[in-house]
Amino acid sequence: MPARHRNFGFFYSPHLSATKLLAAAAFALTALTQIPPASAQSTSAVFSGVKFLTEVPLLDCKGTPCIDVRIGDGVPLKFVIDTGNVDSVVDAKVAQTAGLKPLHPPKPGGAPTELVPTQIPSLHIGSMALTQLTVMSMDLTDLINQNQMPDVAGTLAYPAFKNRIIQLDFVANKFRVSDVLASPAKCAGKCDTISLINFGNDGPPIVVADGFEINTVKVSAQIDTMYTGSMLIYTASINKLSLAGAASSTDTRMFPLTDGGADMRVADAQEESFQGVTLAKEGAKVYFPTETVHEPDGLFDATVGLELFRDTVLTLDFHDMTLSLAKPPKQ
Repeated sequence: MPARHRNFGFFYSPHLSATKLLAAAAFALTALTQIPPASAQSTSAVFSGVKFLTEVPLLDCKGTPCIDVRIGDGVPLKFVIDTGNVDSVVDAKVAQTAGLKPLHPPKPGGAPTELVPTQIPSLHIGSMALTQLTVMSMDLTDLINQNQMPDVAGTLAYPAFKNRIIQLDFVANKFRVSDVLASPAKCAGKCDTISLINFGNDGPPIVVADGFEINTVKVSAQIDTMYTGSMLIYTASINKLSLAGAASSTDTRMFPLTDGGADMRVADAQEESFQGVTLAKEGAKVYFPTETVHEPDGLFDATVGLELFRDTVLTLDFHDMTLSLAKPPKQ
């Protein structure tokens, strides 16, 4: 549910609804089922002098990155890491079992009765906990059965990590979280800025980064860790990026796990990169919207997802609003 309409069936949200939950065969994470003990300060992962509070296995949930969490003293639950959405979600059955109560008043703008704002007092990720985490409770059963969601208990959207650094290490299959930062942290390696830009004139704010390129031309792109494609170029930016020829392709690819299935036009790309680091070259693909895909009214160029991140270490700093993308050499 990428950048525009994260369609959990009911509410407007910031995701690419047509390209969301495709289980990409090329995106393979080692599926571990237990959270190992983690020290209070992990020394195995340091981002420019910032120690991560916890490091847990990065799991695979139908092609999307997820982790094991616990609500209070409860049993481990799988939650997807969802940088493409502004709302974290918990399954209504899980919320009921955990004794979570509705928040009042309801979410501004009027949420349907199926979607209930609530708060998780303590959500444990390894040795740390996110406290007083606001989430939207809804019954995920139908979405899971219809392959519009992985079989998970919920999602963690980017606001859950406000003023923290998170790291999705797709090479070592690890997820890392820092403490709340009180001072700036120097971005290491290949870095650029991230901004919160509305998805369309009436949409919610979503994470958009500079530094991406297609065929050496700069692209501003939403970062969506639940979008399993590579680079989706929106209609308003096709000519600006000199992609009119590619966009005329009549070949399509079906993304079956979102909104009951949606086609996107697909063409070959010469190269997709970040700050000069090649992310896809041989066999690189670029996607373009069909009428089923929501678009951001020209406010940014593209959405990038897991096909570009699969061999990288993706670090997002939600305190200093920077992104770092590293691609370690293959052993």
